[in-house]
Amino acid sequence: MTYPNSLASTTNTPLQLAGVQSTDICWQLVKQGAPLIDVRNPEEFAAGHLPNAINVPLTELSQWLVNHKSKQQQFVVYCGAGIRAQKGCDIFEAEGFSCAVNAGAMKDLLCCESLNA
Repeated sequence: MTYPNSLASTTNTPLQLAGVQSTDICWQLVKQGAPLIDVRNPEEFAAGHLPNAINVPLTELSQWLVNHKSKQQQFVVYCGAGIRAQKGCDIFEAEGFSCAVNAGAMKDLLCCESLNA
């Protein structure tokens, strides 16, 4: 599954729902308004998270998505190591959302955040 042409044309790479995307693509999506979703538990989130991230624990993600009507809205999903982010993307897909991007591990996004500021 690919993303809207506006993003694909700027990266020359079709984005896939599954698999971790480059941090450049993830930060570009966030700059374009995609919500940054942290699927770790509240204790992990409280110990540190990315700026403007929304904490939606993996166990609550399906219910949280009920309140979002636009199935085409883009989301950037991350966690501590990347495994829960992929599971989160799988939940987005199962709920009919086609534009969730697995950003992988928070540490990977953090190391590149200053480069994309």
